[in-house]
Amino acid sequence: VNLRQMLNWFEDKPLFGKGVVITRPETQSEAFAELLHEQGARVIHFPTIRIAPPQSWNKLDEALEELASFQWIIFTSANGVRHFFLRLREKGKDIRDLRNIRICTIGPATADAVEALGIRVDLVPETFISEGVVRAFEKIDIRGSNILLPRAEVARDVIPRGLEKLGAGVRIADAYRTISADTDKTEFISLLKEDKVDVITFTSPSTVKGFLDIMGGDFALPERVRIAAIGPITADAAKKAGLRIDIVQDQYTIPGLVSSLINYYKRNK
Repeated sequence: VNLRQMLNWFEDKPLFGKGVVITRPETQSEAFAELLHEQGARVIHFPTIRIAPPQSWNKLDEALEELASFQWIIFTSANGVRHFFLRLREKGKDIRDLRNIRICTIGPATADAVEALGIRVDLVPETFISEGVVRAFEKIDIRGSNILLPRAEVARDVIPRGLEKLGAGVRIADAYRTISADTDKTEFISLLKEDKVDVITFTSPSTVKGFLDIMGGDFALPERVRIAAIGPITADAAKKAGLRIDIVQDQYTIPGLVSSLINYYKRNK
């Protein structure tokens, strides 16, 4: 390998040697970490949240008993998909009970989680946020439709409010909850002091909240560390928490986030 080939290789790997922090649960970070490793990044797992069952299954259980009354189910995360179908099986039902129901997912990753179960997804919005879901349904006549929305216990009400304005009835059912993780911050602080952290990635408002819960109110991020957010909702949550956002991408997906990191470091060598 000659010098020119080495230079070209480094040119193609703008994340080489960069310490990139993943704040989502490690069990859900495999694809994200793999994409970063392919770019030569040093992946630092620092999960700030964990996924837990809802405090009560009552709302979801009631909805599962009345599945035949729904025309649509909207999934806003892969976690919602996972916990919905786990509960469906626990209640003695299976995917055949969804045979007359159309499925909408907020984005491609959530669609993949549904399709992995052998279920067709009927609608994915062009913009992978709640507002995009509402805009997608504006093109469909849903007046009089009953729509089931299994989601996290704490979530924005953009979808139910928007669809109700379009004439649909929306049933919200808690399928899981996101809580702060009990991750030890000692090693992470050491990495910060050693300048081994280059960028922290946030993939949801809950990862931002979890990060601040772990680090404490008096924590100050070193100026050199960059912050990347998966989309405008997460970026707004970080800004409201007093964090500076350096990188936000247009495509609100994990591959889109990695692409934004690559483009950022190409521009800022």
